[in-house]
Amino acid sequence: MIKKISLTFLFFCHFLYSQTLEFAVIVKDFDTDQPIDEVTITAVKSGQSFLTNKEGNCIVNLSRPSDLEFLHGSYKRMVVKYTALNKKNNIVYLEPIVEQLEDYVVTREHPQEILRGLVANSRSRISLPINLKVYLREFYKQDDQIVFFNDGLINFQILGTIRNIKTDILVEQNRAIGFIEGNFYADILGYNLNNIIENYYQFKYLDEVLDAGARKKYEFYVKTFSANEDELVIKIVPLDDSKGILSSFSIRYDTKKRIILELSSSVSPERLQKYKENFFATRKVYKLEFKNTFREFDNLYYLVNSKEVIGFEKRIKKKEVRIEVKNHMVVTDLDKKLFEYSDKNIFKDKSLINKKSSFFTNYWDVASGFVATNEEKLIIDQLGKEYNEVEAESDIPSNK
Repeated sequence: MIKKISLTFLFFCHFLYSQTLEFAVIVKDFDTDQPIDEVTITAVKSGQSFLTNKEGNCIVNLSRPSDLEFLHGSYKRMVVKYTALNKKNNIVYLEPIVEQLEDYVVTREHPQEILRGLVANSRSRISLPINLKVYLREFYKQDDQIVFFNDGLINFQILGTIRNIKTDILVEQNRAIGFIEGNFYADILGYNLNNIIENYYQFKYLDEVLDAGARKKYEFYVKTFSANEDELVIKIVPLDDSKGILSSFSIRYDTKKRIILELSSSVSPERLQKYKENFFATRKVYKLEFKNTFREFDNLYYLVNSKEVIGFEKRIKKKEVRIEVKNHMVVTDLDKKLFEYSDKNIFKDKSLINKKSSFFTNYWDVASGFVATNEEKLIIDQLGKEYNEVEAESDIPSNK
């Protein structure tokens, strides 16, 4: 007879069994001794991933002993033996990439055609179905001050085909701390958790530069990637006379496997200032950044981490308010096998912003793969105190 185990119990067991090998890593620049943020750290044997914060810190929590791979677009790839990481706090130095003088690559195909082929091949190689265990966190700023924070451990059960991706979201634990004044959060999100994986896996953020008319707006060129001779980078930059809020793109790819490894885009401050137009109806954008990192491991090709930042001005109650949202997702583990669950466990909202806090461990320190900096921890603690004080006041019986 098959016994059914509750989803919560399965999550809890998974958490316990992932806590066997834990240590801290600080990643620094070899030349300057300064910390390096957003370094992707991957366990070579298991595929578990981690990400350094602005202090260069990361808590590595392995399910089994494994060498670690360190990757960052501005530094040379490094693999560190597990046996060398034998301290509670380990320092790893990465060597910066020295830009070459002659680094432009002459290609027979136009770079846009190369990119079209890369997107098509990458889509065909993406692993489906798959379960991605993700740590997600979001900081919300209002007038340059952080006013709200939420994070959580999420399972993305990704089903279907690349043409018709279906994602079921199961939230293990989450926190929502702080206050957002005004009802603006409904339209501040540049993403929807229910289709975010579809956007990433179909590389929809590249649609604007794959369009037939894009060559009239952008300059395309290919550059070498000196850290790895098997990789190249496609750079796409808006032409000076192109109007509007247009992003600059960088696409790093494997020349042999023909798959995209890293995709990033941003709009220059100069262009945003020059074209202060309504990018999203009633919103004037002042910051726009995006980044996806992909990896191939054990015949699986999948998202490793992502970042999205959007900052804009919005008129609320006859006042111009600056709003900024920063979202990070880190895929801490993955499994080709999907687990069973009921429909009632599926999270169907667009964001965790309205989900009430529910947690039974301090997952943000030991299971997130992306720990907060000391400054961020102080801000989160302060938001929590303010929230608890308001909640306590709201429970005081009225004398009226």
